[in-house]
Amino acid sequence: MQRHIRILHLEETMTKRLVFVAALLTLATVSTFSLPRFASRTGFACRSCHVNPMGGGMRSPFGVSYGTDELPIKSWQEDYALEDFSTNLTDFLSYGADFRMLYFAQYKENPDVRRNSFFPMQADVYLNLAVSKKINLFVNPAFGPFARYEVFGLAKILPANGFVKVGRFTPSYSLRYDDHTSYVREATPFRNNSGQQTGIEVGIAPDPVTIVVAVTNGVVGDRSTVSPKALYGRADARFDVDFAKIFLGASAYNDNAGGAELMMLSGFGGITLLERLTVIGEIEQIDGNSPLMSVNGERSARNNAGLQLTQRATMVEASYLLTEGVDLKLTYDVFDPNIDFQTGLVTRYSGGIEFFPFSGVEVRPILRYTDDTVLNVKTKDVQILFHFFL
Repeated sequence: MQRHIRILHLEETMTKRLVFVAALLTLATVSTFSLPRFASRTGFACRSCHVNPMGGGMRSPFGVSYGTDELPIKSWQEDYALEDFSTNLTDFLSYGADFRMLYFAQYKENPDVRRNSFFPMQADVYLNLAVSKKINLFVNPAFGPFARYEVFGLAKILPANGFVKVGRFTPSYSLRYDDHTSYVREATPFRNNSGQQTGIEVGIAPDPVTIVVAVTNGVVGDRSTVSPKALYGRADARFDVDFAKIFLGASAYNDNAGGAELMMLSGFGGITLLERLTVIGEIEQIDGNSPLMSVNGERSARNNAGLQLTQRATMVEASYLLTEGVDLKLTYDVFDPNIDFQTGLVTRYSGGIEFFPFSGVEVRPILRYTDDTVLNVKTKDVQILFHFFL
């Protein structure tokens, strides 16, 4: 009987999901996070290129330099690059920015539906104020229709490249894959460029290892007074083996705040061969009854009934540097909405290129094919992302 009830809840959930999938496709692009493949390809830690030691958001002077010197087509860069460009306004104040617009066209079978739209999806302006030599105040007001602001104090005062972060920030959980519609993110609280939490994060990074732990208010909210709090941790290591660069890591997240019961475990890693071919991957297991557990944008009605679920998501991405400024990209995503029952899978295949003609500009055309064997629905998408960044 219990199994029959769970299956009925699952069918109701999957049906409602179709209502939301078209609207959520307008969000089907990357977030403010850094590109994990760059970290894998270069062997640099996230703190090398970003103000946030765990990556994402505002770029450091070295990150700006990397985007100017290494990403674009060099002959075009010579014609269009600004001379002596810098994001430093003064010795103690610097800035950055990200703007993204998406065009998508979708065709869905069963029933047949066609949609297309332009969508402004991100408008972030970052400010970093140096309070002292080792303490900074970071502000991201996150303008736009899906604003997810961050503000935190960052003190790089611990040994072994360690730091303390206090305020409202995106948790440094798992790989932090840049496509937030990937199921390894969409089935977690960190979908759709969201998931910012208020609390404290502490990390150390004795090369080649990075270890981070944190306590936050969790999914309940910025001013939550409930206990217990959310806890999470992450550890990863990077090393070179002959002609390859390798990194491996694991994360755990436990959130029981506000009646939610959410436990997540993930393993992730990547390898770069001959500085051209990079393969990254992540596997995510999510246990609990949190209403945030979802896929394709739907907040699961099953979980509102208090049912315990174990879900699993997997992502593998391969990127190959065809020539300067152009990467070929292939991605495979799979989501199991309930690993305890044979309810079917949702799989997605994506392919396209990432094109950096000159510094501060990216164009990313992508083709996608999604096969939902639970509802027998197939979806084809064309997406073109326009990204301007500092």
